[in-house]
Amino acid sequence: MPFIDVLIASPALDDATIGEAARRLTRLSTRHLGKDEAVTAVAVRTVAPQAWFVGERSLVEHAAASFQVTIRVTAGTNDKEEKAAFVAAAAREMTQLLGPVRPESYVIVEEVPADAWGYDGITQEERVIARRLERAGTEGAVFDAYRRLGIR
Repeated sequence: MPFIDVLIASPALDDATIGEAARRLTRLSTRHLGKDEAVTAVAVRTVAPQAWFVGERSLVEHAAASFQVTIRVTAGTNDKEEKAAFVAAAAREMTQLLGPVRPESYVIVEEVPADAWGYDGITQEERVIARRLERAGTEGAVFDAYRRLGIR
């Protein structure tokens, strides 16, 4: 269940490139971080090159593109090697997609505590507990009690 937030500033950006960035980053999150594509959300936002600055000069002046990719994952679900592999692959794919980019383009793997985020109104921690209870065959009654009592 990652959420991938992408900022792109490029003089030659179109809808096809935006869609391709989302697809590539989703695949990379599966390949390098083991994330499920079905619950991976990606938001791509664009920034005008004249509004993105590196060293007091806009990207227009640098004649290059830039990006920032932030992927939020549940804390402790990936090791250092997996995160490093994702950072390297995402930087490589975005550079290939956007053409010349500034080296000050960033990829961030942000770890969020399991009890601090989720989707469909259920935290990641609650999902883990529910799976454990389900395996034990007591999911229904215990999970309902767990939620009614507000145990988190």
